[in-house]
Amino acid sequence: IQIAALAEGVALCEATGLDSNDFVEVLKEGAMSSPLVAIKGPAMVKREYPPQFPLEHAQKDMRFAVQLGDDLGMPLAVAAASNELFKRARAAGKDKEDCGAVVEAARK
Repeated sequence: IQIAALAEGVALCEATGLDSNDFVEVLKEGAMSSPLVAIKGPAMVKREYPPQFPLEHAQKDMRFAVQLGDDLGMPLAVAAASNELFKRARAAGKDKEDCGAVVEAARK
């Protein structure tokens, strides 16, 4: 879920002409800082996705979480929205790339 939010933030910066590098650097210094932001953020900005955790596996895990929530009568709306972004990235052929490639779906 955090990676989908990061992807949308990077894509939004690019769409508005803001420097997405600056965006990632600000996140790394604040409350949203995490190893995921530090590693995946710069890769998203550079559009480089060497596989560390393939996007197809990340989407599968999200699908399982969404299904579990449904099975328990506990809809996971944020996870479901993130799953849809990952599904769009998979449909665009990003399955084998790193999960950070989800930003390509957010850029469209």
